[in-house]
Amino acid sequence: MKHRLPILPAIVCGMLGAVAAGIYATHSRSKGHASEVVASNVSATATAAPVARANPASTSRDNLVPTPPAGDLIQQVIQRLASHDTLSAKISLSSGLFGESLIATGQYLQGPRDSRRLRLELKVKLGDKACSLQQVSDGQALWIQQTTLTQSRLSRVDVPRAVAGLQQTGFRPGVDVLALGGLPALIDSLNRSFDFQAVRSEKLGNMPTYVVLGVWKQAALGQLMPDQKQAIDGGAAADLSRLPVYTPNQVEIYIGRDDLFTYQVDYLRAATVGRHSHNDNVLARVKFVDVHFDTPIDPAQFVYQTRDAVPVDDTDAFLQRMQRR
Repeated sequence: MKHRLPILPAIVCGMLGAVAAGIYATHSRSKGHASEVVASNVSATATAAPVARANPASTSRDNLVPTPPAGDLIQQVIQRLASHDTLSAKISLSSGLFGESLIATGQYLQGPRDSRRLRLELKVKLGDKACSLQQVSDGQALWIQQTTLTQSRLSRVDVPRAVAGLQQTGFRPGVDVLALGGLPALIDSLNRSFDFQAVRSEKLGNMPTYVVLGVWKQAALGQLMPDQKQAIDGGAAADLSRLPVYTPNQVEIYIGRDDLFTYQVDYLRAATVGRHSHNDNVLARVKFVDVHFDTPIDPAQFVYQTRDAVPVDDTDAFLQRMQRR
């Protein structure tokens, strides 16, 4: 029997979907299982293995700070991210899919403000082989090149049409938002799905950060758990114990205190929802390092070279993947 993983977490599932597809296809051939894996919506018999969590510098709930309020801080972060002419950073994503510990590393480039120009490259090594994901947007077209252990696929998304579609209700925060609008759009989408309630001070390595904790908004939970939607819409609290074990019940965003940059996002299965604990399982982690603001980026980085390849028009499928299930 196959179980759907509708939100293992969407951001990592989307970025590592191509990699997971290759791994699971390999496992399926050796074990005789049927498989169906697509980016942002993975089907499998295994649940996610938690990512190892490093011990932060401070853990006491006494370290929660009353200001700035969590919601206001997130709004400041979105505005600051959108204010930069360019952003460049090394990016890493980690998750446990199908019992495999996956770590993808690569580069993230964000073009001039409001241009929707973006370049994301990720690679995972599996022994002597590699799987990769490349997303390049010039603001009008988003090109997606996925290479797994078994195949290579090139697709194209009409950016204006996809952006217009995402203005509608019923879409979940995931990597596709990052591909269309960069980090400002991603944090904004998280803000629309999660209620950010608490801020604490903590060091990420040697860097002082605010850590903002968010839990699902009730409206978002109604989309995630349709069997409870009527009760939730009527004002009842969602029964979070019925969330699949591979679904995060809260997120934590690590924000640089000096520059308000989003250095890390953790998707958690918390022991107590709304509270931070070292016993929380990190289902997925997105991390940015070696970050540079407002440095010149060659415009050619945001132009995809097709090399006579014929892409698949993926705009409709793109929007379908983004719909809440």
